[in-house]
Amino acid sequence: MKLLPHYFKWIGIGFIILGFCMGIDDFMMGFLGVRPNSSGIYERMLPEIFARISDYPMYVGLLIIILSKSKTEDEFALKLRYESAFIVLIASILILIMVNAFNPGFKVHPGIFIVIQMLAYLIVRSVKGNVIFWDDYEEQTVLENTTE
Repeated sequence: MKLLPHYFKWIGIGFIILGFCMGIDDFMMGFLGVRPNSSGIYERMLPEIFARISDYPMYVGLLIIILSKSKTEDEFALKLRYESAFIVLIASILILIMVNAFNPGFKVHPGIFIVIQMLAYLIVRSVKGNVIFWDDYEEQTVLENTTE
């Protein structure tokens, strides 16, 4: 599997920050509970077109981060990557089955669902890497190669 070089993670983070900045008006209105002014409209800092397209840089940024190599990309890191993707896929299917069983009318926007899956993948991969002492693994491989 061809992956992007490690430094692309910073480019992906830049895209996420750009998308967040473009959608800051919607964030403030929804999450922080900004109220309309006396004329009944919201005062936007940026034109509305930015709010409509703000999700796309964040999607691209998450995709770039997921497709970027880690600093030490070896067979173990690739196995960890595949296992994390498999866990997220199975968990997503099980969650959808459970939600549809108890609430058949529940709808999820596909964009939100994809972002949740991407974030879950990054979290699972990070947790699995830390659980097996990722930093110690790197040191062990260096020590094993020097003792031979």
